[in-house]
Amino acid sequence: MRRTPDGDGVVPPTGVELADRLEHLLLAPVPSISDERLRGLHDLLATCSPIEIADELGVEVRRRGLPSDGLRRLGRQLSEHGTHRAPVKIGLVLLGLGGDIRDRELLLLLGTLDELTLHAAVALQRSQPDGDLAVHALAQRVVGWGRIQAVRTLRDTTDPAIRSWLLCEGFRNNIMDEYLAHLAATTGDLYSALSHPHIDVMLLNGAGGILAAMADGQGGPAPGLADYSDAVPVLRRYADLVQAWTPTVAMLRDLISIAMFFRRPPQELPWAPADIEYLTARYEGLLHEPRWSALVLDHLADPRRPDFHLALRPAEVLHLSPTAQLLARLETGPSLLDPTWVHALRHSDRRHAAHIIDLAERRLATTPRPERDHALLLFAHFLRRHPEHGWTLLRSALTSGTSEVRRTALTTLAGWPVDTLTQEAADYLRTAQTPQPEHPRRHARDRDSPST
Repeated sequence: MRRTPDGDGVVPPTGVELADRLEHLLLAPVPSISDERLRGLHDLLATCSPIEIADELGVEVRRRGLPSDGLRRLGRQLSEHGTHRAPVKIGLVLLGLGGDIRDRELLLLLGTLDELTLHAAVALQRSQPDGDLAVHALAQRVVGWGRIQAVRTLRDTTDPAIRSWLLCEGFRNNIMDEYLAHLAATTGDLYSALSHPHIDVMLLNGAGGILAAMADGQGGPAPGLADYSDAVPVLRRYADLVQAWTPTVAMLRDLISIAMFFRRPPQELPWAPADIEYLTARYEGLLHEPRWSALVLDHLADPRRPDFHLALRPAEVLHLSPTAQLLARLETGPSLLDPTWVHALRHSDRRHAAHIIDLAERRLATTPRPERDHALLLFAHFLRRHPEHGWTLLRSALTSGTSEVRRTALTTLAGWPVDTLTQEAADYLRTAQTPQPEHPRRHARDRDSPST
């Protein structure tokens, strides 16, 4: 194990150096792979960055023709018994180089951890006879970054079932659908799928979600709608389908995202001006159809439905003011993290703000600590609009155990007009803004020594 010149650190091995180590272990008699040697390899791997050396290691292992059974044995030992993430990941790399069908379940199990999904997905694709299907099985087990990594591994798949899954649901994840929308549209061939005369509801919903995510994500971390070569014909076809289909709130939310894209298009949108003009008018026309307002109000009529919040943004975009429905929802005492609270505070007038804040204060009393701090952070921000009624709730934020909540609350308090502050609020603000006297620092040795 090489050390840095000053002797204080360890120099991680390169892929070539690691291949040398593996070759020495695997081409020696099997008994030489003792527990001690395995521990030495494990400790060496703990100094590595697997993502940086995996490709070079793979090239070297294949070039040297190292035995698959030995690679598999080491891969299993490291991935099953490793106590550090780097050796476990390298173990998965080795299983990709020497593993087989016997390792499928282990790779699927370890791959459900977001930290390991990428390496497990690559190993599955390389080691299994049905590599894409194996990765597909893994992708369906994960929903966060693991879903994103697994689906990216399927970028070149030609399997019809997987491509259909990508279009209907495979792009969805709990990070941002924008990460996978363009990949799903291209790998899944959304253009050809929508060209069929008969479209089922799953494909229609998936198409809307993909187009909306690309519209929302334009200029973000992944290619957007302007980067999609089939965007114009697909948008034309989707508009026809939406106009003919039974409306849903999910469809309306997707429609809004697409319409907003045309209201604020990228400066250099590489489409013909006639296409841009047509699609802008088409989607604005769809959005202004009376059926959507009726749909939103019907959705908000039931204050206890778990997806109540999904119609809040559509109501705002359609210039609806469902105050009675919002208050009815808040009267049911939903979690303070329910988006209805913030939406109500943003759009309520003075007459209703006091009632909303009173409901929130009562709900706060029965809210567990982690949720309470998160909720107070949201309220501390949105109470800036309600200085006349928000002091009691803001006071809870100012005394929170979380520094970010306290800072946000103090910023809100400092922004309230002086003539709206209660005496207690004014006193708190004055104290918070008064410089505190500095205490003489004790010498480091005294500070760290036990008191006498």
